[in-house]
Amino acid sequence: MGANHKDAPDLLRDRLQGTEADQLRMMTRCREIGLEQAAVLATCDRCEIWTAVEDAGAQAPQLAALIAEAAALPVAQVAPQLHHLSGPEALRYAFAVAASLESQIVGEPQVLAQVKDAHRLAARAGMLGTELDAVFRSALQTGKKVRSETEIAQESVSMAACVIALCRQVFGNLPKINALILGDGELGEFVMQQLMEAGLSRWTFVHRNAERAQAWASRHRGSHAATLADLDRLLPAADVTISALDGAQTAISPDQVKVAVRARRRQPMLFVDLAVPGDIDPRVNDVDDAFLYGLDDLERLAMRGRHGREEAATKAWNIIDAAVAAFERDSEARTAAPSLAALKAHFDAERERLLAEQPGLDAAEATRRLINRLLHRPITVLKDSAPDPKLEAAALALFGIGPEVKED
Repeated sequence: MGANHKDAPDLLRDRLQGTEADQLRMMTRCREIGLEQAAVLATCDRCEIWTAVEDAGAQAPQLAALIAEAAALPVAQVAPQLHHLSGPEALRYAFAVAASLESQIVGEPQVLAQVKDAHRLAARAGMLGTELDAVFRSALQTGKKVRSETEIAQESVSMAACVIALCRQVFGNLPKINALILGDGELGEFVMQQLMEAGLSRWTFVHRNAERAQAWASRHRGSHAATLADLDRLLPAADVTISALDGAQTAISPDQVKVAVRARRRQPMLFVDLAVPGDIDPRVNDVDDAFLYGLDDLERLAMRGRHGREEAATKAWNIIDAAVAAFERDSEARTAAPSLAALKAHFDAERERLLAEQPGLDAAEATRRLINRLLHRPITVLKDSAPDPKLEAAALALFGIGPEVKED
């Protein structure tokens, strides 16, 4: 259960973002309400509690209350904005998240590492039971398989390469330019990292929340932090602005850009809008010396056709569906394991008892008597029960005798 980019506004997701300490705190609260297994996945696209419980419906109100508590909002306001999945749907969603099919930008590269971090923190908090651990391990394995066997991840990589090419085309030498990044979306961070590897060294991170801005900037040497209130002051010095706020309203207007261009004495400004919906007013592109590129523009530059993306996504979903089916089969096998172990232990105990009671029997006699002992109870049950062809067929099928039993 949680808030994601499909169902919850970005302002709620902003309230739910936090540090590892905040995630550990939420898992402590999960334990306090009686959960034995729980993990917290907190990214820009989502803040969710993944948990293994006996009755998902009964637990839902408590989970919603925990999330509302973390957001410091009334549960009546938060609950309608949350999504809640259980059973096979929850498995499919978890695997798709790890494969980056549930991200705003399909194929963005950070989410697999974020799922791995959530797994690690749940183990650290002592909240990673057998069932939840199995889900995480399978999800991570599936995510890796999707990335290695499909081209789903190439879209974000190609777009990052296009941004680098645009910067070089407009400004030439990357180490000489100044950059702004608005928001901490996964794709925005990835593009910025690619720019830094290509030579960008001077940039400022801007966010609505000053603490979020400072925390993000502190992870990258040489960067600075600011808030949206500083934007008018920062824009004139920015050669390239990358926006990934995903806000309900535009963050940069044509009027702001006109003022910035005049202050720059007509030096060009490059804007890259990675948000869905966009953060930058499209009319910015009409301002002289300002160049705006959105996701559609980057896709066209990367020359990735719709058919290719859909084909890669279809293949990825097929991998996920196969992984979910395999997980459920393995789960059934794990459920049956205690019964199978008990059955084997019973057989071994009968063998030991027979050998202890009647030592010196030859192999033929010993095995004959052991078979009689092991079959005594099943034969008695079959004789005493009313004629039941399905029961008899099932008993034979256990030992590979007769046709397989098929459910109605």
